[in-house]
Amino acid sequence: MELVEKLAEAARRQHDEADLPASLLKEILEIASSPPPGCDVKLIELLLEQTEAFDNYAGAGCFGDAVSAATIQATLDRVRGKG
Repeated sequence: MELVEKLAEAARRQHDEADLPASLLKEILEIASSPPPGCDVKLIELLLEQTEAFDNYAGAGCFGDAVSAATIQATLDRVRGKG
């Protein structure tokens, strides 16, 4: 499976199972369907890892390995060249 397909699948799963916000789902699916020209593959890999580790309660308590929506948004901004 191609990297962007894995990203789209992970985003849909996390939206369904872990309440990944719809706004992030939309942005991730846009990146997966049409990565920006010249986008660093390492950033897409990072975005996939973060999406898979998303937890709505990241940062609250002992969820040390979880990733927050804000962290994913920051990576999306970097993928788009805005960060």
